[in-house]
Amino acid sequence: MVVTETADLENLTPGSLSYWNGSDNTGEFNSMGIKFRNNFNSAYGSWDGFAYSQKSDVTDARYTNQYSVFNASNGTNKFAIYYPPFGSDAFASFAANTDYLVKSIDVCNSTYSALTMKNGDPSFAKKFGGTTGNDKDWFKMTIIGFNSAGESKTVDFYLADYRFDDNSKDYIINKWTTVDLTPLGKINKFTFQFTSTDSGAYGMNTPAYVCLDNIKYEVDTPR
Repeated sequence: MVVTETADLENLTPGSLSYWNGSDNTGEFNSMGIKFRNNFNSAYGSWDGFAYSQKSDVTDARYTNQYSVFNASNGTNKFAIYYPPFGSDAFASFAANTDYLVKSIDVCNSTYSALTMKNGDPSFAKKFGGTTGNDKDWFKMTIIGFNSAGESKTVDFYLADYRFDDNSKDYIINKWTTVDLTPLGKINKFTFQFTSTDSGAYGMNTPAYVCLDNIKYEVDTPR
């Protein structure tokens, strides 16, 4: 019999700061059979890979608000945050040599990314749409799934899209949105990569974050 498991991250304990960024140097966290890899740099107090949080401050545009989801109705719901390691990937993975059909994942922008796209940042990033609102900007997430044999497939999702001729249709994702991952097939691990029209000689200017929740996958159980 096939049942659907949901990694909703509610088993995690963000603590008094309402977020966890790996500062305890455990290097990972787990929810419903999925291991999320984290890298923490004690010298700089910085992290990459996956963190988790329950913060939802949608007004503070500063980097220090990097742990908030851009969803004012999130409440105390817990979620993961992905920020890519420089020049590499960090994975969410199942046990070795096990492949599962991941049906879907809920995603939302981080507040830091969203407000940077909405308003721009005079130090490094443009306002999406430009001064006229007509620039065809976008911020895209690519979800990459690998099976146990190392074969990969991808699913693309736009976290912001300003390519419409009608500017009223331009959007920045501001609520939990379900993404179908069944095109990946059965996989053992997955990760995320980002691209944006706001990029320069040193890479992407748009802050490379995405918030994640409710990863649903199918499990065969004995009858």
